[in-house]
Amino acid sequence: MNTLRWQFHDLIIEGNADDATLWQGWLESFGSLAVRTAVPHLTITLQTVSTVPAPPHRPPDFQQGDLLHYFVDGDQVIAHFPRYGQLHLNLAEGWTRGQVVPAAGQTYAILEDLIAISLSPHLRRRGKFLLHAFAAAFEGQAVLLVGGIGAGKTTTGLSLLNAGWQLLSNDSPVVVGNGRIQQYPGVLAAYPESFAHFGSMAHLAEDVGGGNGRRKISATAEAIWPDVWLEEAPIRAICFPQIEDRTVHALTQLPKPAALARLLPHAVEQWDKAMIPAHLHVLRQLVEAAPAYILHLSPNILAIPQTLQTVLHP
Repeated sequence: MNTLRWQFHDLIIEGNADDATLWQGWLESFGSLAVRTAVPHLTITLQTVSTVPAPPHRPPDFQQGDLLHYFVDGDQVIAHFPRYGQLHLNLAEGWTRGQVVPAAGQTYAILEDLIAISLSPHLRRRGKFLLHAFAAAFEGQAVLLVGGIGAGKTTTGLSLLNAGWQLLSNDSPVVVGNGRIQQYPGVLAAYPESFAHFGSMAHLAEDVGGGNGRRKISATAEAIWPDVWLEEAPIRAICFPQIEDRTVHALTQLPKPAALARLLPHAVEQWDKAMIPAHLHVLRQLVEAAPAYILHLSPNILAIPQTLQTVLHP
């Protein structure tokens, strides 16, 4: 069993895997964090099995289509992935033990999802709430980019890093109290044509045939910009990008209730009923701490950083 412990803000997280592919995923995802030897607060263990374990013999308490089913019994939670495996979470003792089939480590983005799902309920109970977003900072002020698939979130985030912004998270920044955003590690992932827009990343697209493929590729941010990571920053703006047929980028400010409503689908896990009040509280603090905008995107990707700097220095 491969094992390492990483410093994750004020917590020590231990990761374990018995498979070389799974372990490489751990190393890539958490490579930006410092390695420690202290006693861990949270322990995540992933073990390979030949077939997906059977779920409990009862209807799930919550499910996301045929992708993920939750079975909740107090502090004992089973997250069942019919295609990839099963996670057993002990929320009282701070550990997750997963049994996953080899495809979990071989299918794009699944391993990072498994790690996030393994950690997020534990983190919530320690005052740290993951949000599905891209988070970057300029001069120590954080901007959140929140949106679904195809909204332009990742390409917008890459444009900021290309312009010298720092990275808090590619996919799951941590929201803590009083409108502060903390780093969550992980790799950059985008379609080749997204990387091809930027000189510092164009070689990634060339490696897969000039950017014409439709398979997402990934790279560690620190391999491109050695000092790109930032541990924590106050929120300055929340942006909801959307791609439009227009000549210039534009920002439309949103009322705070509308911003909160747009955040909820990207934040709150409905199965975790005990933590929903605390989760809503920290999201309300977030929208109170910073203005929110719809970011209307034109094709001029390289001009995005200048547009967003206007909300940092109005």
